[in-house]
Amino acid sequence: MAKKQDKNKFLEDLGTAVDQFIDHSYNRIIAISHNDADGISSLHIIQNLLHKLNMDYDYFIYNRSVSWENYLEGIFSKRQTDKTAFIFTDVGSNLNDLIPIINKRKENFFILDHHEVEDNLHRDNYPENLFFVNPTIHGYDGLDHIAGATLAYMFAKQIKASIIKQGWLTIIGIAGDSLKSMDKLKSFNREIYEELIDEELIEDKEGLILFGSMHESIKNGLKNSILPYINGLGSESDQKIKSFLNELNISPKTRVVDLNNSEIQTIQNKANFNSLGHYALLPQKFGMLNFAFEHALLLNILCFKNISAAISMIQLKTITRYAKNLYLEYISNLARNLKTLSSELPRYETNKAIFIDVKGKIAPSNWSDTASFSTVNEILDPYKILFLGGLEKKSGTIKLSIRCSRQYLERNNGIGVNDIITKIKNELGGVGGGHKLAGGLRLSQPSFMRLKSNIDNYI
Repeated sequence: MAKKQDKNKFLEDLGTAVDQFIDHSYNRIIAISHNDADGISSLHIIQNLLHKLNMDYDYFIYNRSVSWENYLEGIFSKRQTDKTAFIFTDVGSNLNDLIPIINKRKENFFILDHHEVEDNLHRDNYPENLFFVNPTIHGYDGLDHIAGATLAYMFAKQIKASIIKQGWLTIIGIAGDSLKSMDKLKSFNREIYEELIDEELIEDKEGLILFGSMHESIKNGLKNSILPYINGLGSESDQKIKSFLNELNISPKTRVVDLNNSEIQTIQNKANFNSLGHYALLPQKFGMLNFAFEHALLLNILCFKNISAAISMIQLKTITRYAKNLYLEYISNLARNLKTLSSELPRYETNKAIFIDVKGKIAPSNWSDTASFSTVNEILDPYKILFLGGLEKKSGTIKLSIRCSRQYLERNNGIGVNDIITKIKNELGGVGGGHKLAGGLRLSQPSFMRLKSNIDNYI
């Protein structure tokens, strides 16, 4: 069963970490974050904080492809000192792996994370140099209630109030992780969102939601929308979509954000979908980067293609030609992937799970988003766990993007993806983790075959 939310205990943990950071004089900070929009946003919030504090720092991006032991071995200095601190954001709740490592070090470790904790270790077992802040252990949902960037922002703002001016970074992280319109935000995500609106750092707008293509014409919006994916229009030909709009007396060139209420209603009625909601704008940015969801999606794309470009893109006001071309290619591919997944890919289905082998028809960099958006759009049975992936040639392992729906969680007493990943790793090995709704796992090929043949016993 879901744990009751305890806001006081969460804020107490946060306050303890803040006080320790303020009271201790550090000479050097090492920031480590995840390679997605939420992680990059979190990293920039921490970087802005350290810059304002005139502190020396380095940063690293962790993609979870190797164990923490192997990863940190290349970062740790042979000279240990408590004048150095590590700050993990949006990554680092694998306490069974991390605590033995931290126990051997003199540095202080601040872990600000919103992923579920694999093992509910009692805080008496935490090393004295570990300051662990994770709202999921106090009953909060790491996707619905608090993004990694939200937590990083709350931490940074308590240390330096002027960090609020960089609060717009938080919305990119929220948009990239929540996969929903802004009017559906909850808890701390909602509180921070409203705070930043009041500070006029972001703008909230209402209209037709065609996430992925909010900056586009309605023709391209319907064709390349990934949230919602519109069956019958998604990834269809320009001619088919133009004919659809011409029948409604709506110009295909009309921008999505310029549609009036009557046009929105007409489109929704004819295409049989309902997608009226709120979206966030970043006033200091232009074009595609003006739209928080599209900005976040671009960062996710760049994180797989060119991590340096992702880190620098968040500081730019306009998109580069290189990034724009990558985005257009990616968004059209993703819309096509959703169409492919819904009708073409072979699947192995049991009472509790669906396995989809991409069979080379979906690029590895698209697996995670294809799995996520197929689940959010309920393209497949929402009461079964989705395992989407295949052989990753570089590592020789099976890489899986694992997803479930809210309906699945409600039916299964809140037991979700991360619980299943934990059980699989305990019995079959592998590397991975995630949230209740979403996670990733890498397995050896023999372990994957055992998993597939016996999946219902792992769920």
